[in-house]
Parts: sequence; structure tokens; C-alpha cells
Amino acid sequence: MTQQQLHTPIAPCGRPIDALFGTSIGDEENINSVLDDAIPLQDGASHADVLEYVVEIPLRYAECFALLADGRKVGLQSPRKFVAWSRHDPNRSLLFRSNGKHFEVAVERSLRGQTPGCIRQVFLEAKSERRSSLERKFIGVDGDLVVLPVLPATT
Repeated sequence: MTQQQLHTPIAPCGRPIDALFGTSIGDEENINSVLDDAIPLQDGASHADVLEYVVEIPLRYAECFALLADGRKVGLQSPRKFVAWSRHDPNRSLLFRSNGKHFEVAVERSLRGQTPGCIRQVFLEAKSERRSSLERKFIGVDGDLVVLPVLPATT
């Protein structure tokens, strides 16, 4: 498993991001429980009922929505928890911030119907001082660039 360092000199949502991500937070049940607590959906919906996550840009800022198994499309209870996404592609990462920690939700469309929300893995911010020059780029909700370097796995 790799760790990932997120840093951007451009401050989405008014603050610079500088966070390190550890290993995946675990199995499907744990993932849904963590996401329901940290990034709750509107109307009492659960992440366990999500078919797919979509990013839309209705006006100036991007928003993340969940398409549910019952046909509803719901947003986050707190839309500002959505920070960025990696690309306009079925296989991407969504970046959220809750209670001072970042969550990277890696989704893969080929998992539709096999796992809620097509979630492959969820990474939770972890503390470390390691740095790397390898990087991935995210699109911030306001259109600014967010850079996420990838760090080698630690043993």
C-alpha cells in the first residue's frame, strides 16, 4: 500500500492542504460506517446505498452527488466537505475534508453493482514527515490545481 502526500500552494476553501494519507481504512462495512460518520449524505441516505458518485459544476464551484439504488440523487449534508477530484474519468479519486482530516475515496466504475459507490479504497490522512517528488493532480472545487504526490510504501 502506498502513502500519499497532498500539498497545494493554492488554498481551496481558504486554506492550504498539507496531508499525508496512510493505508486503506479497511473493508466495505468499515468504509461505509466511516463515510456515514465523517461525510454524511442528505436525507439520511447512507454511503452503503450509493451506486455511483458524480461531480457536477452547476455554477462556479464543483459539487459531489451520490446516485442511490432507489433512483435518488443526493448531495452531502455539508457540501464544503468536498475538496477536489482527480479527473473527469470513471476511475478517479474524490477528496473530502471532515473534522480536520482528509479522506481520499478511490472509485472505479467497473465495480458498479459489486461495491457501494464503486469504491475501490478509502485513504485517511495520517501523520508523517516523508516527502516525494512524484505527484498526481486534482481539480479543486473552485477549479484551482491541487497536487497530491505519491510516497513509496513504508515497511
